[in-house]
Amino acid sequence: MLGTILAALLTVFPSYDSDEGFADYLYGLGEYGMASQEYLRVIYAHDEDTLACPLVSLRLARCWQELGRREDAFSLYTFLHRNLSDTELKAGAMMGAGSALEESGDLGYARELYTDAAVTSEDAEIMARAGIMASLMNARMGNWQASAEELRMISSTGGPFSDISSSLAAKVAEGQYLPHRSPLWCGISSALLPGSGQMICGHYTDGIIAFGLNGALAWLFYESLQEDNTTTSVLLGWLGLSFYGGNIYGGSRAAVTYNFARRRELLEEVSGILEDQHRF
Repeated sequence: MLGTILAALLTVFPSYDSDEGFADYLYGLGEYGMASQEYLRVIYAHDEDTLACPLVSLRLARCWQELGRREDAFSLYTFLHRNLSDTELKAGAMMGAGSALEESGDLGYARELYTDAAVTSEDAEIMARAGIMASLMNARMGNWQASAEELRMISSTGGPFSDISSSLAAKVAEGQYLPHRSPLWCGISSALLPGSGQMICGHYTDGIIAFGLNGALAWLFYESLQEDNTTTSVLLGWLGLSFYGGNIYGGSRAAVTYNFARRRELLEEVSGILEDQHRF
């Protein structure tokens, strides 16, 4: 969600060597495969010492991240933030490592790194970026109130991105009031009336199918009992119980899907606020 923030951050730092110009040009175009090769050439020219050209190394890690080489990117980011002395580049490496962890789903650790980056940096803009990223990790973990409060604090400082922080805080606060469906009660509802749990969650087609199948199997089972057809009755009874159990599970899963969809929609709106702010 926040990968564009890091990409923007890495354009803030100036280049240290004119030989990096072509690589930076490719990086700016989003040609990460070719840019990574050029950055590797620069590092090779520095005796393969990544600490001798830290910005090049940071951008190489970002290229790898964009190319799906998340573990390689995380390893390089981690090496850099543990060994760099420049506080701003160190903070940039922490943010890069955090974004790689965020993409892999380790939101708690990602938040720690973003928070550390905000504390490490002495640049107001980088501190604000890192603080916003750390706050939004709370939102992604479902801690909507905590996220909104942190974003309001960032906004109240009146520093860089205070306007964006305010907009994000208002949007994130809506997470506390997202519509919710209980998997337990939707499952129970489908047990009492097949398909009803699915319908409660807006899955009307699934609900109608579940009701129709379970109703048809129940009727056929009853008819087979009336005809004293033991073999057919056993088969239909087994099928009926299987579909009935699947219907209950489907009702419960419909609630899980419903809740996830509402959460995803809100997070997409949060991402939209960030993407609308091109300077961010």
